[in-house]
Amino acid sequence: MQKLTDQEIAQSLLKEEKLVCGMINTAILEAKSDNLRRDWQSCLQSSYQLQKKVFDTMNQRGWYSPAKADMQQLTQVQNQFQSSQMQ
Repeated sequence: MQKLTDQEIAQSLLKEEKLVCGMINTAILEAKSDNLRRDWQSCLQSSYQLQKKVFDTMNQRGWYSPAKADMQQLTQVQNQFQSSQMQ
């Protein structure tokens, strides 16, 4: 049986945290109770913090380096966001 490397474990953890954040977000949107919604929001914040730690570690070790957006891409996203806000 082949052992997983630290990089593979970190990649898996980051992927799982992204999925967890999506599921918690859905739970927040569907919660009827304000108390439950606040509890889920707290869980989401904790998950974001863990995701950030994993990302930072991976980035520092050269295991995960997202491409930097150029100015044209940023402008395009800003325009799309502004357009969707006007609708």
